[in-house]
Amino acid sequence: MGSIRHARLALLAVCCTFLLACQKPAEQTTDNPPATPDPVSESGQLRAVVIGTELPMVRKADQGFDGLSFVVLEAIRDQLNAEGVKGAKQVSIVPIVAPNVASGLEMIRSGKADIACGVNFSWERQKNFDFTLPFASSGIRLLAPKGNDGTPKNLQGKTIGVIADSVAATVLAENINQATFKSYATPSDALQALKSGAIQLLAGDSLWLRASQQETVPADVIVPVEPYARSAVGCIVAESSSSLLDLSNIALGRLMQAYVDGDPKVRQEINAWLGKDSGVGLTEEQINHYYRNVLSTVAEFQKAS
Repeated sequence: MGSIRHARLALLAVCCTFLLACQKPAEQTTDNPPATPDPVSESGQLRAVVIGTELPMVRKADQGFDGLSFVVLEAIRDQLNAEGVKGAKQVSIVPIVAPNVASGLEMIRSGKADIACGVNFSWERQKNFDFTLPFASSGIRLLAPKGNDGTPKNLQGKTIGVIADSVAATVLAENINQATFKSYATPSDALQALKSGAIQLLAGDSLWLRASQQETVPADVIVPVEPYARSAVGCIVAESSSSLLDLSNIALGRLMQAYVDGDPKVRQEINAWLGKDSGVGLTEEQINHYYRNVLSTVAEFQKAS
């Protein structure tokens, strides 16, 4: 037995020596390999999908667009520029207007656009896109005339306006069996139908409904008390855009941490679209609490000492 064991060990030693001899010696390097610009930095354009011009996410401005989505996009742009390698172009935001949700998503999938912000999370969308950290949270509710509490019983036989391919359209269809749904291509079309009286009920995410209520149907109510579903709101990128996803998450983390830390500029920018003087009407305490919860799920950024 001893001789057999020694023979096996000798064979193993010969095999190891042979393998080591066949391996190419590693080149000695002292410098890290040069960084490669990501596609957005190479082009100098952050192509951002815009679907409609509805608050609080998007508003048409004299010089393009603004809104909460563009506060986020500007933070992502700044992060891309801060991380840009030597020789990379300075990135600017290039809005790309999409006629509807489906075409906007297809632009990102096909590579015609890079990112869309203000998008409600759904597991179905997660199959085809990568979501960033959320920067808002919303619930699926309805704008309805007073007296309708928005429960399935009071929606039976009613016609409900929805935006085609939206999370709200899917959620309401799954929860209300005896109602008719009328789809609109864009949020603007749906709000105009509600304002004109073409429909009396409109389903969507609560942030959008609340921000639009005063100028559309101020006498209506947002119902039900408990939403049909809750949904995180973030940005989406193509599954192949890992670098853009990483830098977007860093940008969002820093933006939310700055709000939590009381940065006056950041608070002013976000409060303009979500705060107590906006159509949404959230307090700083409510926004602060939400951002703390998001940051607590990842590595929380800290103030520089």
